[in-house]
Amino acid sequence: MGKRLIASTMTQRVFKLEEAVDNLLAIGFDTIELCSVDDWVPHFDLKNATDKTVFETAAMLKAKGMAVHCINIGGVHTVEEIEKVYALAKETNAKIVTYACGCMEEGKDYDDLMKARAEFNAKLADLGDKYGVICSIEAPHKLSLAENVKQIDAYWAMQDARVKCTFDTAHLTYSGEDMIAVAKRYVHRIVHSHLRDAEKGNSLLRYGEGVVDFKKYLDTLEEGGYKGKFSMEYPPDSPEEAAERLIKSREYLSQFTILK
Repeated sequence: MGKRLIASTMTQRVFKLEEAVDNLLAIGFDTIELCSVDDWVPHFDLKNATDKTVFETAAMLKAKGMAVHCINIGGVHTVEEIEKVYALAKETNAKIVTYACGCMEEGKDYDDLMKARAEFNAKLADLGDKYGVICSIEAPHKLSLAENVKQIDAYWAMQDARVKCTFDTAHLTYSGEDMIAVAKRYVHRIVHSHLRDAEKGNSLLRYGEGVVDFKKYLDTLEEGGYKGKFSMEYPPDSPEEAAERLIKSREYLSQFTILK
């Protein structure tokens, strides 16, 4: 693969992690974004993680020769649970841990939720300092505290300077907002990027079926000084789809010179 194009294990979510890694190695990926979202992408059991499972997961990846650039987790977790992810990042030499930006909660005030999330993220940044890993938050994100431009600006205005951004091309597109303009505004804070195609109201499209202007986006980040990697990310629903889509997705993204 191109040195800057890696694959999220979300692309193989219908397999256990070891088989997902084998599938990605077989097609030429030697670096991954390790993704785990409860039972939806069950690639690291965060709720039941122990020092032993951290060591075993890292050992398996090292034995197979698969590098981990970053770890991306979803779901609702405590700081104590997330610390196991930072420990795994250190054990695998991953540079970044990405977590969700937080969701609305029925009956709770938006401003109070934003304040609580900023305090929570600062604690994650403390973990980053402890383990030598960058703390990154995926904001914007659809159906979250930061799903439109006004919310995104408010969100980042409240964050500790140590908290960085993982930018996904699909989420603002899903919301019908100007994804390129926001990427340009926050490129100084972006440390990782997910490449996904989308249109308003649908963030599950295959590459080339949506309206995301990948070339313009890649150029925007390049012009802003971004030197990080890009994860190929999408969720298949069957082993057959996972195999077929992996090949076609790699072929589609190979057209962009920045990823070669």
